[in-house]
Amino acid sequence: MVQAVAGEQALQGRRAIKSRGTGEEHWRCDYLGKPGDGQLKNEPQAFLIEMSANEVIVPHFHEVDQFQVFVAGNGSLGRNKDGAAPLSVHYADHHTGYGPINAGPHGYSYFTLRAKSDPGAHYLHKPGYREALKPSAKRHGVASGITLSTEPVLMDRRELAVEPLIPDLASGGLDASLIRMGPGMSHTGPDPRATGGQYYLVLNGSLEFDMKNYSKWSTVFLTGEDAPLAFRSGPKGLEALLLQFSRQES
Repeated sequence: MVQAVAGEQALQGRRAIKSRGTGEEHWRCDYLGKPGDGQLKNEPQAFLIEMSANEVIVPHFHEVDQFQVFVAGNGSLGRNKDGAAPLSVHYADHHTGYGPINAGPHGYSYFTLRAKSDPGAHYLHKPGYREALKPSAKRHGVASGITLSTEPVLMDRRELAVEPLIPDLASGGLDASLIRMGPGMSHTGPDPRATGGQYYLVLNGSLEFDMKNYSKWSTVFLTGEDAPLAFRSGPKGLEALLLQFSRQES
């Protein structure tokens, strides 16, 4: 079943929480699913983390595949400063360590999008993490420096464009792309039945689906059993990420 959540609705649930890794305080908005409760669940999990100024989220791994989309503020991912641009997409296979995530002086905000709900992070500085590791393809990639259109340029767009973001990882259904559409255009996405699930994340303009309009920071999730999503761009056009999971975790 398709699950769509409007950004303005989800942001009303913003709340302060403490990082399980460091105890530092930041903010969280849940879109789909709930925080990890120690059990892996076959249901989607999507949330927005808004880091405090100069906060550090220490290296860790999860038990499920995931995308992260950095959407506001500035910072870096990993010791090599990957993903330092304000708009970046990061993918990591299950049981694949990454981090740290370093927020700049004005904070750093990112979405975490999963087709399955994770039990909770395993931090590499805490005892017992090695016992929790399992075999994985260890796929890991970052697309940084993604640029969105200004409003007049997007409204003047005459053709639809789909731009691949992490082509080196595209296999078994895994893929990430940026869709750009001018006002009032119609489009049908790729078949999610060839994937392990799909997310659409609205970054600019709005997406019209099922007689509703979903604006910036809205999400739409399709399972691997749903039909392709047929949608239209709103009156100011649309720029949205399409993030696909592999058919089977490897």
